[in-house]
Amino acid sequence: MRRQTSQFDASVEAQTEALSIYRELRDRYGEANSLRDLGVVHCLMGEYDLATRQHQAAFDIYQGLDDRDHQAYALNELGLVRRLTGDLDGARYAHVQALEHYTELGDRFGRANSIRHLGVVARVTGSTAEATRLLEEALSAYRDLGSRGGEAAALGELGVARGLVRERDGAVEAFQRSLEILRDLGDRCGEAEVLNHWGTLLRTSDDPTGGRERFEQALSLARDIRCPLEEARALEGIGRCDWGTDGPTRAERTLREALALYRRLGVSAEADEIDGLLASQPG
Repeated sequence: MRRQTSQFDASVEAQTEALSIYRELRDRYGEANSLRDLGVVHCLMGEYDLATRQHQAAFDIYQGLDDRDHQAYALNELGLVRRLTGDLDGARYAHVQALEHYTELGDRFGRANSIRHLGVVARVTGSTAEATRLLEEALSAYRDLGSRGGEAAALGELGVARGLVRERDGAVEAFQRSLEILRDLGDRCGEAEVLNHWGTLLRTSDDPTGGRERFEQALSLARDIRCPLEEARALEGIGRCDWGTDGPTRAERTLREALALYRRLGVSAEADEIDGLLASQPG
């Protein structure tokens, strides 16, 4: 509950205590579950190396227990960290493996998660039509299952995909519905992510003022809950809005803040883009 409501430090504290107890009891299944959930929290906190180690340790225990369903959950989390750190081939491979396990085992919720993750990978790699198809499939499955968190996540990503093909009204509708659910659930990190996506849509469709407003909202949320990736994305968005309206001088400081955060997180693709933008200016 603490993790889902973006109380990350409190979540780590509770789950670390649970992990200790499971280890004292030699409950390997409980140990793996705690490790995997710690990995989820540390990923949200931008601690990707630690998250990877925890997900891999959980996967290894599940493998030793011959629990293929939970191996798939760990694989999806590993795939997410790989995508965020730029290993798109590794991310796709992990999500495909997870999808195969879920399909064979009949786990509909896990299958929807894998399809959603694969949709995001497709979007990031430029396959927008494939991304839209996968995300719509995931959205339908989440709604059938009554998973509001899954619905919100799929809608947020579907809004991005629609924006890429100039379906602005459809994108805004998806973002609005996603935010309604996330706010009802208390998921402030998810809310910041969707606000950043919405800001990007507005910035790239000739509304930098509206875009900057969304980025500022995302920045406030991200700093409040200490979610560094969304903080970096919000700073980059604000900087790019300012670059377009007022020129490089006003934007440079904010962009350099975003650059420093991306570098610290090891998110190299986004950092390189900002580096290139700043280097394009004389002096």
